[in-house]
Amino acid sequence: MSMSAPPDQPLLLMVVGTDHHPFQRVVSWLDRWLADGGASRVRCVLQYGTARPPGSGDARQFLSHEELQRLMGEAAVVVSHGGPATIMECRRTGHLPIVVPRDSAEGEHVDEHQLHFARRLAKEGLIALCESEDALRRTLDEALTQPARFRVATSGQVASGEAAMSAPVRRTAELLDALIAGTRPNRAVDPVRVAFIGGFGRSGSTLLQQLLGELPQVCAIGETVHLWERSVRDDELCGCGTPFHDCPFWRKVGEIAYGGWDNIDADAMLALKRVVDRNRFIPQLAAPRMRRGMASSVERYVGLYARLYDAVRQVSGCAVVVDSSKHASLAFALRWAREVDLRVLHLVRDSPGVAYSWSKQVVRPEVTAEPAYMPRYSPVWAGVLWDAHNSMFELLSAVGTPVRRIRYEDVLRDPVGELSGIVDFLDVPEAADRLPMFDQRVVHLTTTHTVAGNPMRFTTGELAVSRDDAWQSELPARRRRVVTAVTLPLRARYGYIPERLS
Repeated sequence: MSMSAPPDQPLLLMVVGTDHHPFQRVVSWLDRWLADGGASRVRCVLQYGTARPPGSGDARQFLSHEELQRLMGEAAVVVSHGGPATIMECRRTGHLPIVVPRDSAEGEHVDEHQLHFARRLAKEGLIALCESEDALRRTLDEALTQPARFRVATSGQVASGEAAMSAPVRRTAELLDALIAGTRPNRAVDPVRVAFIGGFGRSGSTLLQQLLGELPQVCAIGETVHLWERSVRDDELCGCGTPFHDCPFWRKVGEIAYGGWDNIDADAMLALKRVVDRNRFIPQLAAPRMRRGMASSVERYVGLYARLYDAVRQVSGCAVVVDSSKHASLAFALRWAREVDLRVLHLVRDSPGVAYSWSKQVVRPEVTAEPAYMPRYSPVWAGVLWDAHNSMFELLSAVGTPVRRIRYEDVLRDPVGELSGIVDFLDVPEAADRLPMFDQRVVHLTTTHTVAGNPMRFTTGELAVSRDDAWQSELPARRRRVVTAVTLPLRARYGYIPERLS
């Protein structure tokens, strides 16, 4: 039977976080180590979250931020889960944290982002990574016999670990940590007005974005939902025709938002995206309140978007930023951003036209290394997705987010009239009386700095705005009937019926 440690023994602190998934594995590992003699060598505080309480040590289900900081300041050894905020808190208080990342295969998280993040930090010597019980036992023994190896320099000192830390990992972790801890650097004083174009793909969002981008006080930036992968990581072409990292506009945006794009780890951002920005999370994002773990992830995610939008506002000098991402899950997440004045333009196009467009092969000119194509769907599957995606934006309106529905066909029929209505909805300064770009349905498009989207975003010069009814003759009648049947209720709601189905 293990003995209790006297009060002058070193303090071991374990923190598993507040996620609703129980982290029983690490609690059990440490509990057994304590029972096998560790309890006589250390005092132990175990924050166990939603797992079962341990049988040894001072068990605390949750810790306030103040209590956590106090205990980290007193601790000789800290065992942490793989969350970026907790890891960086450990390092700021002088600890080389012993990290056991949550594993989705064990039911401890929704995906493996903690594993990926922790392994990357371990390669740079910034944590002591333990992925097995034996590894944790060995590392705890080493930490008690060689405590100097588990200390790092705090602020104001130069630490070899910090010097070795790659800028993307360090800055991404610091940003995420700052957002969760409440020290939000470079926040916008006034909410950034964002016109979010939502709906299903191939509904004309690129055309609408380009038209809006020609208005005074409006800056269109493309589909930011793909920014982290296609632009920050893969350096695909900006709408101006230059690689993203060579574009002066985006370089300045990155400097203002994050101190430079080198300070953003695209893989870490994509890992965060997977636990926030997915359609399956929309029921949680639409609820009046989110569970604590989800709320903190959403806050981190949309906080980084708010910094992006604010930087665009500063660089462009415009009052409104147009994001044509279309994804409903991103719009639902952004509704929680206090720094964003979100106004959604729900763009719809008749389902047979959308289905026909998805069946065509379209080259992605922004990918220059090798030929790449936009995804394709069968007409029937496109109809199913058309229903689903548009229904999500119906829900977004129902939960109180400002939403204006726009029919693509109406934009083509009366572009000036539709834009005038959008200007009123967005409350764009100076734009109501300044729609001179149209001359008998012809618009002059200038260069935009857009990321991702339809190849049309590269178009400049004169463009005739006219109806595109090729689907009426090109989409086989049988497939058209199936698509219209699948989407019948919403087609009626959007005014596309009555119409002959043959």
